[in-house]
Amino acid sequence: MICNATSVKKYFNESIKLFFLYGSEIVLINDSADQINKFFIKKDFSERIILTKENFKDAQKIIMQNAGGSLFDSKVIIEIIHNGSGTTLPKDVLSVFDTQNFNNIVIIVRSTIKKINKNSAWVKLIDSKALIIECNKLKTYEEKAWVKGRLDFMNQNDTEEYTERLTSMFSGNLVAQNNEINLLKLTYSKNAENQKINYDDAEFMPYELEDKIIELDTKNALRIIHTIKKNEDHYAQYLVSIVGSIINTSISIFQNKKLSLEDLGIWRSKLPGYKKFISKSNIKKLMPLQKQIYHLDLASKGLAGISKEQFWYELENMVVQLTSN
Repeated sequence: MICNATSVKKYFNESIKLFFLYGSEIVLINDSADQINKFFIKKDFSERIILTKENFKDAQKIIMQNAGGSLFDSKVIIEIIHNGSGTTLPKDVLSVFDTQNFNNIVIIVRSTIKKINKNSAWVKLIDSKALIIECNKLKTYEEKAWVKGRLDFMNQNDTEEYTERLTSMFSGNLVAQNNEINLLKLTYSKNAENQKINYDDAEFMPYELEDKIIELDTKNALRIIHTIKKNEDHYAQYLVSIVGSIINTSISIFQNKKLSLEDLGIWRSKLPGYKKFISKSNIKKLMPLQKQIYHLDLASKGLAGISKEQFWYELENMVVQLTSN
């Protein structure tokens, strides 16, 4: 079965657990994958495993290890990220679609393949086993509908106004539109007048991100990331280490009540912020992020097989998760 990214929700049901996402629009691939994740998380699929090029050969083994659940009846979402310029999937990835369906496993294959031949044998195989989601460049009317749909947190008049603004200012650029929408979600108030999209030339140092995360200040944490991405993206690895340190420190405190933040090297001036952050968080939310930070660390070094845009998107997503209650 094949569908367009803009209509993917119509096809969600618990019987479909294999997905293949491809196309030229990375934002639509990410958005579709997020929607799939959200749908199945509500169905108690709480674990997430990410496989990149280095793990392709182990894909079948990992699937079988998680098949049928465990003593804890775990339900797992396995995401396979294929970043290649060819016209077909690697054999190890393609073999996933020959795997028996398991009730406790959802498999999402995200590929940078831009075009497929629907008459080719490998596409026909996937079509018979999975939902294929096309994530290609949108036509003007589709782009406006996509933006409008993502502005559903606004009142009707503002939705119309911002749809025109964003599609005019960033025509054909879903990445920029998506970034602005994410910021608007944090700053918009239905009761506020004269809302504006503001841009600034502020400069930040990477260590400032730590303060904003432990303060649960999503807006300014994302502002720092956006500014560094634009002006000094060579700090990407440093940003990941900051986020990873916050996650690991918090988990250590949860796992060993005898440890103090000072024991873990936290400066005295930052103790109140960390204590507040940890009190608002929980280990169930942090553990999956600890697994993801390893993947982001590899990505920051160019070793995870994902694009720069994908890296920054996933880093922003992680910060939003950390700073949202």
